[in-house]
Amino acid sequence: MNMKRYILVIAAVIGTLYACSNDDDNGVTVVPPRDRAEQQANEAPIMEEYLKTHFFRFVDNDANPDFQIIQFDTIAGDNSAQTSIWDSGLLKEKVITREDVDYTLYYISHNVMNEQSEKRNPTFADSTFLTYRGELFYDYEDDDGDGIPNDGDVDADGDGEPDMVDETETKTDSDGDGIADDSDVDNNPGEPDSDGDGIIDENDPVDNNNNDRKVFDSAITPIWFDLVAVLDGFREATVEFKGATDFTQNGDGTVSFSQDFGNFTVFMPSGLAYFSQPQNGIPQYAPLIFTVQLYSSIETDHDNDGIPSYLEDLDGDRLVFDPDDDTDSNGFSNYLDPDDDGDGTLTIDEDLEPDTDLTVDRDGDGDPTNDIGDGDPTNDDTDGDGIPNYLDTDDTASRED
Repeated sequence: MNMKRYILVIAAVIGTLYACSNDDDNGVTVVPPRDRAEQQANEAPIMEEYLKTHFFRFVDNDANPDFQIIQFDTIAGDNSAQTSIWDSGLLKEKVITREDVDYTLYYISHNVMNEQSEKRNPTFADSTFLTYRGELFYDYEDDDGDGIPNDGDVDADGDGEPDMVDETETKTDSDGDGIADDSDVDNNPGEPDSDGDGIIDENDPVDNNNNDRKVFDSAITPIWFDLVAVLDGFREATVEFKGATDFTQNGDGTVSFSQDFGNFTVFMPSGLAYFSQPQNGIPQYAPLIFTVQLYSSIETDHDNDGIPSYLEDLDGDRLVFDPDDDTDSNGFSNYLDPDDDGDGTLTIDEDLEPDTDLTVDRDGDGDPTNDIGDGDPTNDDTDGDGIPNYLDTDDTASRED
C-alpha cells in the first residue's frame, strides 16, 4: 500500500463496493457502504478502549537512528503497572467534520522541542518531507477488538452472548477471562501457547511476539508527501507540527536535521482514513495509527498562479479539490487551474498591483526590477465589488496589456 496513491477525489466518487454474487442470474450485488454516523458511533468507544488499555514504549531504530520506533502494547501481565495512553497527559484531540459527521482525531507529540519551535506549521495544502510508520489498531482476526482472536473468543462478535459452536452447542468460558474453554491454555495445559497470551496455538492465528505484525506501510527514508493527496486524519495531524529548524548537508550526500523535528503519533477513525475502501493489509472500516517524523515543509502553489494552494480553499473546509473550489466549473479545482475564473486572463496575470519589492525576482527571468505586480493576485479588485479580479469574470485586465 502506498499512501501517495490515495486520492480523496477518487474516494469521494466511489460510493459503493461491488462484489460478485452467487445468484442464478450471475449478476452483481451492490454493497453500499455503512452509514458514516453509525460507524463512527460504533468505532468511538473501541478507539477509546484501546487508548485506555494500551501504552507505548520507545525502541531503538536500527534503520534510522535519528528517531526511535514507537511500539504499542496492552497493559497486562508484566506491563500491568504501565500508564495508558489515555492517562499519559500527552494525548490531545481535534474534531474534524466530514460529510456532516464529527470525528475525533487523537494525537501525541513525542518531541517537546518541536512544540517550542518558532518554525511555521505546514498548511493543509503544503508539501511535507517526512518518514512514517502505519499500523492497525487491532489484529483483524479479532472482530470485537477485545484482544482475543475470533477462533479463541467466547463472544467474537461482542454482542454480550456466547457464540454458537454449531446449532446445538454454545461456547463456554468457565473462568470468565473471555477465552473460550476449548482455546484456553488453563483448560488445555498440554497444548502449546507460543506467544504466552493464554490462547492455545491451534486457535490463535495472531503471533503476539511479532511487534510488527500490524504494520501495513512505512518509510524509513524521508520522502515528500503532498498533504492534498493523503488521508484526512494524516493531514489534520501533520498541520499541528513543524519541521526541523535547521539541517546539515553531509559529505556523503545525506542530510541531518536538527533534533527539534516534529515527531508524533496520530490515532484516526476509519472515517478519516479509508472507511469502506479496503487496501492492501487494511480491511474495511479500520481505524489506523500513524507515527510520523516531520522534517520540513514547503508552502505549495500547485498551478503556479501566484496564489498558495491553501488560499484556494474557497469554502473553508480545508479541502481544495471539491466543486465549491472550482470557480469556473470547468472540472479543475482552482488550486490546479491557472485561470480560476475562466475569463481568458491567467490568474497570475491578474496581479496588477505595483511591485513593492524590487529585490524579489517574481517572474524568474533574473531581473527583479522588471517584474509587474506585487506577487499577490488576491489584492487586485479593479471594479471594487469585493471580488478579486482572478475570481471575477467582469475584470479581465492583464498585466500583460
